[in-house]
Amino acid sequence: MDEDNHRYLSLTGVAMKIADARDDLTPKLDWIKAHVFDHDPDSPLIFHRSDIVKRKRAFGILNNEQKRQLFDRSIHRTMLTTQYTVITALIDKRGMIHQPHWKNQHPYHYLMEILIEKYTQFLERRNDIGDIMPEGRKGKKDTSLQKAFDKVMEKGTYYVSPNRIQTRIKSPTLKIRYKTDNIAGLQLCDLIAHPSHITIRERMQHPVVVGKFCALVREILLSEKYDRSATGQIQGYGYKWFP
Repeated sequence: MDEDNHRYLSLTGVAMKIADARDDLTPKLDWIKAHVFDHDPDSPLIFHRSDIVKRKRAFGILNNEQKRQLFDRSIHRTMLTTQYTVITALIDKRGMIHQPHWKNQHPYHYLMEILIEKYTQFLERRNDIGDIMPEGRKGKKDTSLQKAFDKVMEKGTYYVSPNRIQTRIKSPTLKIRYKTDNIAGLQLCDLIAHPSHITIRERMQHPVVVGKFCALVREILLSEKYDRSATGQIQGYGYKWFP
């Protein structure tokens, strides 16, 4: 747990209108896949950060400088011009052990609870409703995640009652989808999650390395995409860390 990669865990959610995902984000990502990677639409290319960084399979084409620059510009423009809101929760697992309310909770499920709380408050401020689409991990992990979701829906959180959550999140079932489903919103979230994690830890004054791509995403998040209060406060809205 002393190693940073295991000690700090974060979970990121992207909130967006269905119409924005369908009519704006999906065509933008499809354009990038067609013009940078020349992919076969019958065998969709899925944007996955770790594969992109390691230049795995089709992403090996990014070793070509022109293709890489086109990809970076296109992704940056997509993140900047698409309508969505980002919420990230981060925990220091070693620090949480010493918190009286921790009770050996599953870190991932705890982060999901925080995101549900923040998402409910986000929907309340907009007088809107929504649902939740996590990326599935298949088998028992998905079943366990649904049970954790059921618990939050039934009991609420420390700050948000179950009635408030149920008023804004109508579906009692998580809309679990997988990488192979080629969901544009999940792919956008995957690309944003690590830069958001690094951004938060930087603001916690951790000695993190901020790469060029991360720096570009950080600027987008801080300038407009993180959720924020009416007065522009981001901490506690667009991101929150524990303890």
